[in-house]
Amino acid sequence: MHWFKNSIPLIAALLVFTSAPHVSARRTDDTYNYDRWGEAIPSRAGYTAAESISGRDLGVSDFADISDIFLASDGSFFICDSGNGRIVVTDSEFEKKAKIIDEINYKDQKLSLENPGGIYVSDEGILYIADTGNSRVIRCDLEGNADLVIEKPDSVQYTAVTFVPQRVLADKAGFIYVVDGNITGGAVLFDSEGNFSGYYGANRVQQTGEVLRNYFWKFLAGDEMRKYMTNAVPSAISSFDNDEKGFIYTCSSSLSQDIDMIKKVNAAGYNLFADMETDFGDRPTADYSEYPQNSYVDIDVSPTGLINCLDYTNGRIFQYDEECNLLFIFGGKGYQLGTFRQVSAVESSEDCLYVADSQKNTVTVFEETEFGRTVHHATELYNAGYYDEALEPWFDVLEQDGNYRMAHKGIASAYINQGRYREAMKYAKLADSQWRYDRAFEGWREEFVSTHLTELILAAAALILITVFAGRYLRKKSSCSGKTVKETAANESNAEGDEAK
Repeated sequence: MHWFKNSIPLIAALLVFTSAPHVSARRTDDTYNYDRWGEAIPSRAGYTAAESISGRDLGVSDFADISDIFLASDGSFFICDSGNGRIVVTDSEFEKKAKIIDEINYKDQKLSLENPGGIYVSDEGILYIADTGNSRVIRCDLEGNADLVIEKPDSVQYTAVTFVPQRVLADKAGFIYVVDGNITGGAVLFDSEGNFSGYYGANRVQQTGEVLRNYFWKFLAGDEMRKYMTNAVPSAISSFDNDEKGFIYTCSSSLSQDIDMIKKVNAAGYNLFADMETDFGDRPTADYSEYPQNSYVDIDVSPTGLINCLDYTNGRIFQYDEECNLLFIFGGKGYQLGTFRQVSAVESSEDCLYVADSQKNTVTVFEETEFGRTVHHATELYNAGYYDEALEPWFDVLEQDGNYRMAHKGIASAYINQGRYREAMKYAKLADSQWRYDRAFEGWREEFVSTHLTELILAAAALILITVFAGRYLRKKSSCSGKTVKETAANESNAEGDEAK
């Protein structure tokens, strides 16, 4: 029994170890990035959580189910406090409330908000509210005086039974875009007068084996059988944002497909990211033992063109530049500052990010770090085509994080621009950028040929002469050898004749 008592701590430890749940290698409170082999590695933080803002911090009652947040051009924040049926307006520093909008004046009547899901404020100060609980979209001024209320479209093209607006935005021409929870055909589009104009930016259907099989059987089936066969439908849009140039960016929260999760849509509804080899979100491990599950609840485009994607599944923010190069990953699930229980919206200013949590009912403010500022400066120069000017900031980035892949890309591009092709090949290889390596190699090859043209011509001429003389020598030798064989044969024949005589 003595050995058993001494073994109790060891047995208990083994039981705890074997019964503990599997924990991912990526801790939720760590920042990480991906190396050239697609492996997740620790990385310097581009942002740090500075504070968490609650309703009480603004001098109002606690928030309840924050669904959206918007930063207006005048610096005011509009917080969509869905559970309390109100819009809370505060200043740029979140120091105090400016006003509360919970009633709308429209045609001599008061309209109460019920579970508003989305909000948008134009540069002209026009407020658009997706009043989800009341199945309508409201356009009003900042004092709550409405001039337009949009309800369920009266059109045969609108096939949904109900109208469930969840997000809203407007372009410079006054067209209104609505994310409808019942529609998978893209955003519902209305003109400036509130007339239904169709759908915009529908996601594609992922061509899985099941979808292709259904297409095949539908091709063989008769008209009667086709009535009972279901159609493959794309995933729905979960949220969107627009940039200064008028492009609309959309995200999807579906876990059932991998395409069109993040899109940049032009005026014709075409996804400009469709032909780009970009993997948004987490990547599978090298042996595919862990496959990422990302679903995006919101997307934001910063004033400088940075794309911030909010992952609902893991509570993380994935930040990309305008060319879809991954810059930073941060956030995660948890209770401490900088992590979340249930993310719902993301917004940005020039040097900060703001993330709403619908369970904590707070807005977390992330401030740009010095490392993040250097990366953003280098990225801005790089994407503007100032490769040489971006060279020094990229080296500053590598001094702080030697594995930062985007810095290797930037340095390779700068060296190609400067004609330093051998060095460019080195950094292109570190970045695993095949097309940069090919460009650098082509430049090095042309430079080598140009520099050593005389030597190459002389070498080629010498090779030609050697080939010619060698050919003549071999032919002459072959001819002589053939003559010798004939003479030998003739002599042998004569000798045989003499013997016969």
